[in-house]
Amino acid sequence: LIPYLPENSYNEKEEYGNSDFDTRNTFSALLSYKVPGASNLPRLTGGWELNSALSLHGGQPFSVIANSDELGNGDDADRAMVTGVSPFAGVSHAITNGVAEWFNPAAFSEPNPGQISNQRRNQYYNPGFSDVDFSVVKDTRIAQKVSFQFRAEMFNIFNRINLAPVGAPQTTAGGNSIGSTIGAFFGAPGIGPGEPFNVQFAGKIIF
Repeated sequence: LIPYLPENSYNEKEEYGNSDFDTRNTFSALLSYKVPGASNLPRLTGGWELNSALSLHGGQPFSVIANSDELGNGDDADRAMVTGVSPFAGVSHAITNGVAEWFNPAAFSEPNPGQISNQRRNQYYNPGFSDVDFSVVKDTRIAQKVSFQFRAEMFNIFNRINLAPVGAPQTTAGGNSIGSTIGAFFGAPGIGPGEPFNVQFAGKIIF
């Protein structure tokens, strides 16, 4: 099921476009390295492990829709007209007062009554996502079958700002700004995916 109605239910071919989940570029990797310990100090230098998780991917697409039902079909899903101005020309995506402008609203206009939009569905793309996590693990044997594990886990170590989508999968021309991160968008501000750099420590006994 798509989470919205087509622009014109009588002509589904006009809905041909990018999938809502069309993430063109994705890279994920898990790295793990067990540090070799020194034979003369096994408890101090042994049991160390370094891990890293990388997740890099492009944004998913969205459409810019009209503010009213100009086609008069009751679907309220008319796409805005593209004026010929590039939606991203001169837009820096810089964050100012906690808000980032993602596209130029002047690149769109309301269609005339009965006019079919010249904008394809999901023609534009949301911000991408980049996150690198890192952890240090130390296992120390306490007894023959008992050991203590200490973990220091660091999230988003490069402190990259991962913006929420401007349209998921639709927005109006007036909804061209992004005012939150993707973690807040998913209901987990501060601790969600891609949120600011933070560290947690943990310890457990393994037996």
